[in-house]
Amino acid sequence: MPLLDIQHLTVTYGNVQAVRDVSVTLETGEILGVVGESGSGKSTLGYAVTKLLRPPGAIQSGRVLFEGTDLVSTLESDLRKKRWTEISVVMQSGMNALNPVATIRRQFEDAIIAHQPTGQSRMKERVAEMLKMVNIDPRYADNYPHELSGGMKQRISIALALVLEPKLIIFDEPTTALDVVVQRFIVQNLKTLRSQYHFSALFISHDLGTVLEIADRVAVMYAGKFVEIQPSGQLLRAPKHPYTQALLQCFPDPRSDQINIVGIPGTPPDLSVVQPGCAFAPRCSQVMTRCLTESLAFVEVAGAGVACHRAGLTEEVKQHG
Repeated sequence: MPLLDIQHLTVTYGNVQAVRDVSVTLETGEILGVVGESGSGKSTLGYAVTKLLRPPGAIQSGRVLFEGTDLVSTLESDLRKKRWTEISVVMQSGMNALNPVATIRRQFEDAIIAHQPTGQSRMKERVAEMLKMVNIDPRYADNYPHELSGGMKQRISIALALVLEPKLIIFDEPTTALDVVVQRFIVQNLKTLRSQYHFSALFISHDLGTVLEIADRVAVMYAGKFVEIQPSGQLLRAPKHPYTQALLQCFPDPRSDQINIVGIPGTPPDLSVVQPGCAFAPRCSQVMTRCLTESLAFVEVAGAGVACHRAGLTEEVKQHG
């Protein structure tokens, strides 16, 4: 049984379907990267899993099974017991996620006292342990968030998410707005922490390069749906969906002598309008007539799940050729 099993999840904001009939599983110890442009529904999916959606956001249909228990139908009082101890979240901005009027130590202590009360001496030791774990000197425990750099705040947010050793962590754009050196450090730090704590994770980002480096599998999201899911190495070598191929062309190959970046023309669709066919069709360089009118379902192509008529056609040719 997978640790997390998302089944036909649809999330709305009023008349806007931000997540549309999404299904995916996450195995124990696995990191699943969720990548796509801004507005594709990535963060909404993460907050729906933890039922932290803010009004008017609401789960319209579907199930989110965590170790077999449907979180969608779980009472809020029971969910509070699971949050932080079994499921935690690392927000996009460390400054926004941390309480600006409480010291770093106080914020760790609040989480520990609320879920796993212990003595003051042990709490002090635990705070020091967690800060060292993310390479921050424990003397900063008595500082306030505004006294720390952006990278330090984000590492503290990660340490806070791990303080009670949850099984699942949702990372919502954890490296956004940080310079590339700090991004690299945080990604390496997360790899080390994963081997130490053996947590599973949804790693949400618009940066495909970062996702490919840290994730075991990658789910590419567009207009509220997954268009491709496959192992990260395989996706880098042989992307199946035209949108994934276009995303890979948007960042340079560091091994190449020449930098050639190609943007994706057009803009993402209006999610308040449900249109027939493939949502990416108006921007796709490989569009076919059927893409404009026929709905899509995932097909298996060389071990990858892909929602593309052209990819499905290629598979049909292989099977009947």
